[in-house]
Amino acid sequence: MAIEFKKAKATRHPGVSRLPNGRLLARAAVRMPNGKIVTQRRLLPSDATEADAVQAVLQLKEAIRSPKSGEIPTPLPPATSQTVEAYSKSWLAVRTDGQKPSTAITYEACLSKHILPRVGHLTCDQVNRQAVQAWVKWAQSREMVREKKIVVDGEEKVITISEPYSQDSMRQWWRVAKMLFRDMAADHSLPDPTVRVEPPQRPELEPKREQRTLDLDTTGRLLEAARKHTADRYAEIAMLVLTGMRPGELYALKWECVDLAKGEVMVRRSVSKGVLTETTKTKARRVVPLHPHLVEELQAHRGRQLEEQDSRMLASGLVFPSSVGTPRTPNSLDKAFLKLCDVLNLDINLGSQVLRRSLNSNLVQAQVDRLVIRSIVGHTTEEMTARYFGARPEDKRAAVAILPIRRRSGDNTKNDSGAP
Repeated sequence: MAIEFKKAKATRHPGVSRLPNGRLLARAAVRMPNGKIVTQRRLLPSDATEADAVQAVLQLKEAIRSPKSGEIPTPLPPATSQTVEAYSKSWLAVRTDGQKPSTAITYEACLSKHILPRVGHLTCDQVNRQAVQAWVKWAQSREMVREKKIVVDGEEKVITISEPYSQDSMRQWWRVAKMLFRDMAADHSLPDPTVRVEPPQRPELEPKREQRTLDLDTTGRLLEAARKHTADRYAEIAMLVLTGMRPGELYALKWECVDLAKGEVMVRRSVSKGVLTETTKTKARRVVPLHPHLVEELQAHRGRQLEEQDSRMLASGLVFPSSVGTPRTPNSLDKAFLKLCDVLNLDINLGSQVLRRSLNSNLVQAQVDRLVIRSIVGHTTEEMTARYFGARPEDKRAAVAILPIRRRSGDNTKNDSGAP
């Protein structure tokens, strides 16, 4: 039977696979407090469903964590009695197991704030295509309410304002909702309620992503300002500017993954909510080339670390550890970015995502092969590379100016591009 286990094919449910003979296999792996990973398997009866296998995975994990408890979760209730809110609890536990803490927090927030308030009371079999479309319409109409401080006649007041959620926010809700509804349908042998349903969108909203990029000239001025005004954080900022790394990847980078001789780094870890994980956001490793300037900066940075001989910082092996040797958080550069925005008089909120999009856009403008760009910044799809591209107004004007259209007035022997 062990040979059969190796031939099992994964299903859409984490930890559940199907053997060549059709039987389902549940597998659970739990990292114990001592760091050891304990794995257990269970071969399900021939008449078991995928929903039974999901429950078996939960049982195995509970048995590993509390071997003496003897508690066995109850079977999955029928679709006619289980509500979406009740189903979402076990679904969330399975979906986020092994994921980064930030992913689990995002899923939970989407469910509690933007999905369950509308459909949580419905039973699973009531979630049909019409119900999902009604949720989409509701999601499109939602507005974010927040407080804002203003000064009136020299007195500070707090007012409440509301504004539409961004397209990116609504896309995030839709991704989580679609996974939930599809898995629920599969578990209860129901039709997929998301078929031919368009995601929530507000076409009238002003696009923000295009405007939040820096051109090459501004990028150069940013590095010069960072060296002058935020010298102690310059190496980190330069790494974000010239590699496009995510901040979680930057602060999880260890010297063992840095090859200064070859001028490259291996991106294989990430830090999320202070937890270092042996994987990246996309679950894939990638090699990122280092600009010659970065090689010099990292050599100098390493020299300073060795000179200070701080055992806490050296023991961690991190390239950019905190003062106590732990991984830094992505927001640790917020003050530096605010200062640089003020120095350069930038009209955008500078951050790591702006730098990442700027590198992507500048490489596209330089006509670098799109596959090469994806391998550097770590995009998994061409769609993501396109989303990160910010077309600047001057580039758009230059593009349409080359069209050979004759003017109605003035010199009719020339077109707008200056050609005869």
